[in-house]
Amino acid sequence: MKSILQSLYLLQLLDTELDDLRELRGDLPETVNVMAEDLSQVEGRIEECVEALKKGAVERAQMESQSLELIAKIDKYKGQQLEVTNNKEYDALTREMEAAENTIATNEEAVEQFAERAEELKSSQAEFETRRDELQKELEVKREELKEILAATAEEEKGLEAKRESTLAEIKERDLVLYNRIREAKGKAVAPIKRGSCSGCYNVVPPQMILEVKKNDRLFICEHCGRILVSEEIAQETSI
Repeated sequence: MKSILQSLYLLQLLDTELDDLRELRGDLPETVNVMAEDLSQVEGRIEECVEALKKGAVERAQMESQSLELIAKIDKYKGQQLEVTNNKEYDALTREMEAAENTIATNEEAVEQFAERAEELKSSQAEFETRRDELQKELEVKREELKEILAATAEEEKGLEAKRESTLAEIKERDLVLYNRIREAKGKAVAPIKRGSCSGCYNVVPPQMILEVKKNDRLFICEHCGRILVSEEIAQETSI
């Protein structure tokens, strides 16, 4: 049982060291992810502006081409009106001319709207491109910071992870479940008794329990904080 207690305490020491290493990164990984997402969204908005401008240019060209064709038809209709022999044909040509003129007017209005919209899109695109450039620079700096931190701690973290894996192999499943549950709730799952108190919550441990814990023959739980208690002997004999 003593070896199990030592393994649980060693696991706690390893997890604490790993926590400290990861704390060095702070919120940098999350910051990098958020900034990368923001950059992707901004690049998407730029692409939307570009596509909208392309689509508007095509539609504008089609309307201008249609208007030129209608102007040519109007000139043709005017010539035909001089040759008609009855009012019915004359009125029909007049209606065709009016319809063409209405379409041309509609096209001109739409072209003006496209021009205004194009200016708005170009302005938005310029703003998004400025923001994209800013984000790219900021993201590059943050990625470099994270890269340096990871490089500085990678070897140590790898060694700790390897020790953790070998330590896990020595712990029974039920004890590991208990450890993980307490660690999730308390941060640290194993607390040595120091100067008669639980080192996790600093509450006094009853003398009789201290004597029982010193036997190192079973698991004891602090009645105040719920952490696994181990003796000072275990703490002194166990190190990374």
